[in-house]
Amino acid sequence: MHYYGNETIMSLEQVLRLKPSEVRILEWVRTYEFLENSYGIDESVPYFLDILCETEGVRIRKNRIVDFPEYVCEEEQRFADVEQALAVFHQWAEEILKKIEKD
Repeated sequence: MHYYGNETIMSLEQVLRLKPSEVRILEWVRTYEFLENSYGIDESVPYFLDILCETEGVRIRKNRIVDFPEYVCEEEQRFADVEQALAVFHQWAEEILKKIEKD
């Protein structure tokens, strides 16, 4: 886990263990653009996610990396509370990890 400005950067695996209370405290979390393989070498991943607590609710985004550091937002959703947002955020992280395991 790393801190960059006011955002916290975590691995996809760490995000799966993230709790609603932690999101409220951290306010802005995103995943790394890399994933460590079984040999300890970082490999790029096609997506990164971010979750952000805002005044009017919680925003989550699934971003596809085009040509690092360039990316496009493929999906964005807003929720009234952290619990709902985090459930979808976890689902997206699991989907990305399964896709990476296949490839």
